[in-house]
Amino acid sequence: MSSPDPSPAERYAARHATLEQERKELEAQGARLSLARGVSFFSALGLAGYQAFGGGKGYVHWVVLALGLGFVALVVIHGRLVARITAHGKRIALTVRAAQRVRGEIAEFPERGERFIEVGHAYAGDLDVFGRASLFQLLDTTQTVRGQERLARWLASPADGAEIRARQEAAKELAAAPALREELAYEGLVAGGAKGDADPVVAWAEERAELGPDAPASRRVMVRLASVAVPLTVSLFALGKLLPDAPPWLTAAWLAPFLVQVTVWLALRPIIDPVVEKAASREAGFGRYRGPLAVVEGADFTAPRLVALRAALFADGRSASQEMASLAGLVSWAELRHGQILSVLANLAFCYDLFCAVALERWRRRAGRHVRGWLDTLGEVEALASLGTLAHDQPHFAFPEIIDGAPSLVAEGLAHPLLPADKRVANDITFGGTTPVLLVTGSNMSGKSTMLRAVGVAVVLALAGAPVCARRFALTPQRVRTSMRIADSLESGVSHFYAELLRLRGVVEAANAEGPPVLFLLDEVLHGTNSRERQIGAKAVVRHLLERGALGAVSSHDLGLATLEAETAGRVKNVHFEELVEDGKMTFDYRLKMGVVRTSNALVLMRLVGLDVPLDGPALPSDAPR
Repeated sequence: MSSPDPSPAERYAARHATLEQERKELEAQGARLSLARGVSFFSALGLAGYQAFGGGKGYVHWVVLALGLGFVALVVIHGRLVARITAHGKRIALTVRAAQRVRGEIAEFPERGERFIEVGHAYAGDLDVFGRASLFQLLDTTQTVRGQERLARWLASPADGAEIRARQEAAKELAAAPALREELAYEGLVAGGAKGDADPVVAWAEERAELGPDAPASRRVMVRLASVAVPLTVSLFALGKLLPDAPPWLTAAWLAPFLVQVTVWLALRPIIDPVVEKAASREAGFGRYRGPLAVVEGADFTAPRLVALRAALFADGRSASQEMASLAGLVSWAELRHGQILSVLANLAFCYDLFCAVALERWRRRAGRHVRGWLDTLGEVEALASLGTLAHDQPHFAFPEIIDGAPSLVAEGLAHPLLPADKRVANDITFGGTTPVLLVTGSNMSGKSTMLRAVGVAVVLALAGAPVCARRFALTPQRVRTSMRIADSLESGVSHFYAELLRLRGVVEAANAEGPPVLFLLDEVLHGTNSRERQIGAKAVVRHLLERGALGAVSSHDLGLATLEAETAGRVKNVHFEELVEDGKMTFDYRLKMGVVRTSNALVLMRLVGLDVPLDGPALPSDAPR
């Protein structure tokens, strides 16, 4: 009988243990190399000193030379070993982060996606899409700004059915390729650092070439003069020094072409400096993306979306990683300008920056127009890898079925993915058909708001192409609109109730507009006004949304809204959560039940926190809807 497949947590633990063991072995090798390096250095130094003071045989200097060369070789080998140790440290950090994500320990991840928070977004604030302990933190495994932006856009803007299916297929393939995902994340971490901004690279790559074939004729002539003057200067200077009987005119002949090249360099400096300075900027990180691009290029994909993305990294017979490697080589030459004295001497002697600029512009003319597309492609692969990572890490999550037809949503075993796995309580929920709306009643803390958010989060994930925290999930394309966390504003002079009205107006306007049907989630609807006006207003809003073909859920403490089920011929269905109080202790099962809640716990809660209130009050009417 075969043993069961290891869980994601077990896989990460095994990978972590393997990497730690390899790092220990590398560190042990490093210690031995350090010892050998020290022995070779001090042995060479001691023998050299011994010979310098008249001791030793004639062959001792050969021994010193051999020890010196051995020391240099050991330094090089040790440097490479240190790089491998550092690489293992980065990979270990990735496995630690992955294990934390599996356990749901995401709240303290440094990247929260807060820069993507949009004030007034239709649902992001209510559903914890960005920020601390957010969906973004649960999903994000990207290492580039483009990857972050793509993932954030998917979470904030739903896709159509065809696009969702394409992302799902790609995510499933990446879920089954943990080594590829690790390599992509590692290369991104090594090459790009922590979310390096790609905009300077793209802006520079797309700038107009100033020294190429389209440059003014006078500028092209000066470049040609420099290309002739520099080798002529070097040749004449060398001849004048090497020929023992060189005539005076030859020893001074190099000055003429030298003056020409200096004049050209000074004349073109306003053109040269911006080109070289931007490329040599250590902050911009030109060439940093060649590693992750090479990972994508080397992958053997089968999902159509991934195959197309990989193909987009090849242009004019060269790959994106090859071109970025070429750029990195040019940038390494251009970085000489960071040594100011050496840079001046190199420019005087060889017009160094001019030829660096010419080479950089040649690269820009050849590959610059492709850079934006390459980085966008890399960002999309990273975003798909994030979806695939969630599918790998949470194998019990289901990829949603995107169906056609009348607006509907069917969820079996639905729970909230941001809750700890051992605290999730799953429920079966259905919207659509003859029952497009649920009215959720229940006591305080019984689970009404969590249920609404679980539905909203699942739809957001589904429409982004990700798996959802459910045993089965099927839906038609729809637009999520919420009214949950309402905040007033002293600065704007907006009360809590008026702020809620504005949110409700947004929900209604979305339902009135063209597009996929609206899924609305209204938590404690109109609780800022009295019971009579709340019932009139809430019923009117729900009826209007029903007429516009919307589906969704409304939670409320006001049992007067329960008559909507009868008033709409069952199109609004009453469901509820309840609590149990035994021996002064309150417990909740968080199970969704049919009908209207028959219990309340506000007075009990007040007594539990020490407020002296009576527990007996008017009983619920016997004819209240169930």
